[in-house]
Amino acid sequence: MSVFECIQRRQYGYGAPPADILMNYASRKMPLLFEEREYHLGTLNKVFAAQWLSENQVVCATKCNKLFVLNLKTGERVVIPSLQGASSANPSSVEHSGNHSVAINPSGTLLATGGKDPLTLAIYSLPSFDPLHLGQGCHHDWIFSIVWLDDKFLVTGSRDSSVAVWKIEDSSQSEQHSVRKQPHSQTASDSSAEELHSETAADSSGVAVSCHLHAADSNTGQLQSQTAAESSTAQLHSHPAEDSDVHLPSYSNIQSVMRKTCSLGEKVRAVVFNSRSEEVVGLTSNGYLNVWNVNGMKEVFSAAAPFARENTSLTLDPERGLFAVGSQSHVSFLDAVTMKHVLNVPSKDKGTGVRSISFRGDVVTMGTGAGSLLFYDVRARRFLDCNCGMTLRLRSGDGWLKYDEMYHGFFSDQLHFPNAVYAHLYDPAGVRLFTAGGPLPAGLWGNYAALWS
Repeated sequence: MSVFECIQRRQYGYGAPPADILMNYASRKMPLLFEEREYHLGTLNKVFAAQWLSENQVVCATKCNKLFVLNLKTGERVVIPSLQGASSANPSSVEHSGNHSVAINPSGTLLATGGKDPLTLAIYSLPSFDPLHLGQGCHHDWIFSIVWLDDKFLVTGSRDSSVAVWKIEDSSQSEQHSVRKQPHSQTASDSSAEELHSETAADSSGVAVSCHLHAADSNTGQLQSQTAAESSTAQLHSHPAEDSDVHLPSYSNIQSVMRKTCSLGEKVRAVVFNSRSEEVVGLTSNGYLNVWNVNGMKEVFSAAAPFARENTSLTLDPERGLFAVGSQSHVSFLDAVTMKHVLNVPSKDKGTGVRSISFRGDVVTMGTGAGSLLFYDVRARRFLDCNCGMTLRLRSGDGWLKYDEMYHGFFSDQLHFPNAVYAHLYDPAGVRLFTAGGPLPAGLWGNYAALWS
């Protein structure tokens, strides 16, 4: 039934058209109307992951191990302090790893991401971003992916070829310890309010800002920010004054419930939870799929993915029962029940990899390493076009690039570097698309973020 037929039937009293019909129609038409608005992120390096917090806020994680909230109306950025645990055995791996994943539980009350050490798991309460827990002592290499099973359990996938299950208890039931005992630089009039102050700082554009992150008010429950000048970046105080009686919030250490190693494949790049079959699916970078039943985490299936090189993205459409796997040159579709291969779609940007992928109605959106957004209609089995026969392709903007010694030594002969789309996400209505990333070469330092609407 077409959208026209649904609207015509509604006029005769047959009720409103099904929501999925309108969503499918919008998913095909909205990309043709999108216009880009870029955001300046200062000197941050490569946004690897992002999630919507509210209608006008997204939370992002970067390669330089920063977690920040971006206001899409004003462009203001508020930096969230990373949680610090025991020192890593390999400090150089911490410096060059990054924060690769951000995940919010179904009720929207908890956020999980990487800690300052990429081997650790950090848990914050929402919307206040009060730190609750730090999970450590489980993975031996970077955490690449995080997925919630429900409001209390989550799974992490790591570069050490393992997945781990974590249980997030109520913070009141966990033994708390203060990780920073220094007092804060400003005395609070209300002893129940906790503030994380950030010092006035300037980014490369020279615009200064001073931000204050407040614990959520018991009545409003909102994350509040206060700026002293137009938006730029915010940094935490590293040396609080000694004459204050306000302390930073404390958080507890937690351990994983269980850890499982992949029988096939190396380096778990993505994990997805299939709630219908109660299974967790892990994708390894060298092209293997491993499936565990969440009841005991017993491995029930493992097999090679259709393509072996640079498998970095995985998503699930539960309504259609399809997995989509992004590799170096293809997007492959697999049946969610049998895990059998259904269809291979060559990427229009071969060789640079499909870095992010998502379902929206009948349309699969692909973010590539060459800075393209491509839209594939699963039902019609073709890429969306521009009504002129040419494939619809949205290009990422210029972003920001650091011209350092690495650039001048190895990349100065190339005039332009497209920004890989490492993360993209639609808003709940499907009429806005947030994209983020940075230059594809590992040695280049830069960033990109934009809203398409």
